[in-house]
Amino acid sequence: MSEVVTLRLPEETARAMRQIARRERRSLNEVGTRIVEEWLRQNRFAHIEFRSFNGERHACIKERLQVWQVILVARGYGMDVAATAEHLRLRPEQVQAALLYFEAYPDEINAPLEDNALSFERLGELLPALQRLPAERPDEA
Repeated sequence: MSEVVTLRLPEETARAMRQIARRERRSLNEVGTRIVEEWLRQNRFAHIEFRSFNGERHACIKERLQVWQVILVARGYGMDVAATAEHLRLRPEQVQAALLYFEAYPDEINAPLEDNALSFERLGELLPALQRLPAERPDEA
C-alpha cells in the first residue's frame, strides 16, 4: 500500500528532479519515490550507496562492488564476514553491511544473482567445455 505525501521543494531541487525524470523517461513520482527510498536505505546502512548500471539502480558498497557481488563471494565462504572481507580486500564492516542489506532486501539482491547464474548457463551453451572453478581461498594459496 502506498501513501500520498506532499513535499514543498526548493525550485532548483524540483528542476533537477524533472531533469532526471526526463533523462530516465520516468515519471516525477517514480524518481521522487526512488530518491527518498534510496536516501532512507543509505541512512539505515552506512556503507551502502546506489549507482546506475545499464539503466538500473543497484545497491553497492560505497566506492566498491555491488552488494550482489559481495553476496556471491560470501556464499562461497559460508557467509563468513572475515573470510569474505579478506578475499575482496574490504573491511569487515563493509561486508557486514552487504549481508545486512541482503537480509533486509533479499529479492532485490537475488535477482542479479540469478541473472549471473543464468549468464553462466548461457555461456555454457555457447562454450560446451566451460567449467566453473571454485575460488581459491587466500589460506590455500
